[in-house]
Amino acid sequence: MPPTSPFLRCALVAAFLTPALGGCGSFYLHSDAAKEATARAQTEIDKVSLTAVFDNETAYLNELEKRENAAVADSLAAQRDAELLDMLQGLDEEDSDGRTLMVESIDQYLQAVAGTSDRGGETKLWQLIDQAHNLAGSKKTFAETLAATLSTKRSLVKAPAGASIATVPSPAGITLDRALKDAQDAMDDLQKKQSAAKKARDELNEQLAQAEKSLAAGTATQQTFTDLLTKVTGFLTQAKGTATSNPYIAKYVSESLLERLDELIKVTDPKGIDQPQDTKARATIGFVHAAFGVGDAFAKPPRVPHPNALAATKAWLQYEASDADLQVALATSKVTVKQAILAAVGEQVYYLSRAGDALKPIATKPPLERSEGLAKLIADKKPATSRAASAGLNDYASAWTKGFIPAQQLTEVTEPLIDRRGKLQASRKSGEAWLGTLKPAVATLAAYGEGGFDPHVLAELLQTLGIGAIASGVN
Repeated sequence: MPPTSPFLRCALVAAFLTPALGGCGSFYLHSDAAKEATARAQTEIDKVSLTAVFDNETAYLNELEKRENAAVADSLAAQRDAELLDMLQGLDEEDSDGRTLMVESIDQYLQAVAGTSDRGGETKLWQLIDQAHNLAGSKKTFAETLAATLSTKRSLVKAPAGASIATVPSPAGITLDRALKDAQDAMDDLQKKQSAAKKARDELNEQLAQAEKSLAAGTATQQTFTDLLTKVTGFLTQAKGTATSNPYIAKYVSESLLERLDELIKVTDPKGIDQPQDTKARATIGFVHAAFGVGDAFAKPPRVPHPNALAATKAWLQYEASDADLQVALATSKVTVKQAILAAVGEQVYYLSRAGDALKPIATKPPLERSEGLAKLIADKKPATSRAASAGLNDYASAWTKGFIPAQQLTEVTEPLIDRRGKLQASRKSGEAWLGTLKPAVATLAAYGEGGFDPHVLAELLQTLGIGAIASGVN
């Protein structure tokens, strides 16, 4: 027989509903349709994988780089081989024997790349390049040592007296001074950004420390953490989006916040912080609340955000850190390429200078007719003549193979592809972060759809308690 006391009926209803309310914080009715929809959403999002899309694009860029490098190498190698063939055979024109052709080409290319030929003095450009390589080490880069060496000794380099050197472009299209400046500027810019980022990190940590002190003293308000979020947002905005962006700021700031978030996760349980006096954890809750509107650092005990909210916060910060790492790697790659370009241009100068130096013993003798080439000197019975001609030809070829070709590959292929690869990797990281943020939210919805109070059970209870009108409304 159903109870007749209204108070008793309410007590029974409350007793029956208490377990359900304790699990979800508020009463809601279960829906099979909602359960099915949210479960299906979770299943579908778990299937999402962006790996194949980005792997295919990466493979395409790799193949593109190979083809373009091969095209550059084939083009310049053909030009190199044509010049070498003329030098070996000679041309049937006035003053166009093979030796003269090589000497003129050495002077012209050195003038175009290094600003002067060095065949007129005892100080050779290849010696200066060699000295810079020997001085470079862990504390100084090749760019720094070469700049120092050239600043003190380039004036000693002399072109041949009375020589008329024609103006020709460098086959790789870049001068030694330009390559040197680009490498130094890129390196200096990176070092300045690192210093600025360390300053930003220290500033953020100081503000976090002040927030902790304010919490401990009872003077902190939510505005304290709103201001902190504004500071963080400003740092992250400053860190990306323009040519002068500083990815190190995003890296250091996001990593500092991730450390604190991980500490918060470690010292919390579903009921709150194990040690409410832990102001560092409370400060992190305050920041999370300012960013996402969840949690309460001022409640007693502090109310910790739902684990999925913490997971979403962590996914966001991990994305910022991961994107910053990518941008740092991109900036570092650009510096590395600038240094590689400088090294390749240095090889041009080094081997052209060596080629001119190698020809010195046979600069005027034995005589060559205008249609004769270096092949005659290589076949000479005098070993000194043969060695000099062979060494000059080999060094001249090396100036192309080790200098002009890789320099043009770096400037026309590798360097432009750095940005394309960077954008591709940024898209990959963005997609991963999107999934990392979305999956916890969908998991929360699926858990919500899974739970709730079955309306049919509730209807039976209400019927039992004699509340028929309400029962008929939900049945």
